[in-house]
Amino acid sequence: MIRRLVESVIGTVCLACVGYVYFFVPVGQRTLFEHTMRIAATEPAQELGRDAATTAHTLEAHVLGEIDRLTTDGGVSDAGPLRANAPR
Repeated sequence: MIRRLVESVIGTVCLACVGYVYFFVPVGQRTLFEHTMRIAATEPAQELGRDAATTAHTLEAHVLGEIDRLTTDGGVSDAGPLRANAPR
């Protein structure tokens, strides 16, 4: 129990350090966050985002269609009443 707590604290401290470096420590003239934002603003990155969104919507429609197909009852609409003395 104590070990899990210590590992969680160490993981949180490491994540905080990485976040601090990413947002506040300059690498060259800009921070890593600023570099990321400038890269994301380029046309190829914008195109990648649009393509990824289109693919995600297509995948969503396919998955929802499969779920709908698998959850729809494929049997007859009315099988009639159950018989109390049916053989087993």
